[in-house]
Amino acid sequence: MNIYTVSVNPAIDLFLDVPEVIFDEVLRATAVRRVWAGKGFNVSRAVQRLGGESVAMGFVGGYAGMAIRAGLEAEGIPTDFVTVEDETRTNVMIVDQRTGRHIKVNQAGAPVPPAAQEAFLASVRRRLAPGDLWVLTGSLAPGLDAAFYAELIELIHAADAFAVLDSSGAALRHGCTARPDLVKPNTVEARDLTGEPVASVEDAQRAVAAFHAAGAQRVALSMGATGLVYSDGATVVHVAPPPLKVRTAVGAGDALLGGLVWAMTQDLPAIEVAQWGVATGAVYAQDDMLPAAAQHVVRQMIERLQVTLLKP
Repeated sequence: MNIYTVSVNPAIDLFLDVPEVIFDEVLRATAVRRVWAGKGFNVSRAVQRLGGESVAMGFVGGYAGMAIRAGLEAEGIPTDFVTVEDETRTNVMIVDQRTGRHIKVNQAGAPVPPAAQEAFLASVRRRLAPGDLWVLTGSLAPGLDAAFYAELIELIHAADAFAVLDSSGAALRHGCTARPDLVKPNTVEARDLTGEPVASVEDAQRAVAAFHAAGAQRVALSMGATGLVYSDGATVVHVAPPPLKVRTAVGAGDALLGGLVWAMTQDLPAIEVAQWGVATGAVYAQDDMLPAAAQHVVRQMIERLQVTLLKP
C-alpha cells in the first residue's frame, strides 16, 4: 500500500526567539528555526519515523517552494509538487523566551489557478492505484473551491483507493459528503459541524455520530490531553494518554494522524489503530518531535494508555 499526503496550502514557518517581546523596538533573535510546514508534511514525517514511506504532494511556488521541495527531500520524503506562479507563504512566529508566549502571523496562501489544479489532478490520476491511501490535509489555498477535497475523494474512491481527510470549515463539511474513509476533527472542528461544544467523552460520542451521519466512514476525534474517541462504525473506543510533561501541542495532532495512518496500513483492528494514533501524538508532544526510529518508544507509550471500549 502506497501512502500519499496532500498539502494544498503549505508554508515555511519561521520561528524567531527573542529575549522579550517589546513593541516599537528593534528585537534581535537569539535563535532562528525554519520548518517546512503543512499538515501533510507532518504526517509524512510521522509515517517515516514509524518505518513507512509516503510521497508529499501539493502546490509550491517561488524560492520558498524550492526550499520546501529541497528540504523535504533532504529529510528523505519524496515529493511530487505542482509549481504555481506566486511565492509560497511564510508564516512568522515570534517567541518571548521569558514567558513562552508568542505572536504568530500567517500569510495568505499562494493562489492556485485552474491550470495548476488540472496539472495536480493529472498527477493524482497517474499515481492512483487500488488499495493506496491518500491523506488530504489542511486549509484550502486561494483559488480552490470548497468542494475541492470532496471531488478529490470521489476520484480516489473511483480507483478503489482510500481517502483520509483532516481539514476544517466548508472544506470538511463538503468533504464528508464524499464519504471519506477517515476524518480527524478536533473539538473546535467538531463544534463547527454540530453547533455543540465538545467538553466530555459523551459530547465526543455525539459528535462522532454526527460525522458518521454526514458521511464519514471512520472518525478520529482528537481531544488534546483527554485523548481520542475513535469509531469505525462498529467499534467506538476512547483512548487517553497518561499524564505527560508536554513540550508543545503544536503538530501533535498531525503526529497522531500519522500514527493512525501507519496503523491503518498494517490492517490493525480499530482499538489498535486508535492506540497507535494516541501514542504517536503523545510521544511527539513530549519532545516536539518523534525519534528517528519511533516504533519502540511508541510501543512503550501504548502500554501506558487508558483504553475504554464505548461500543459495542
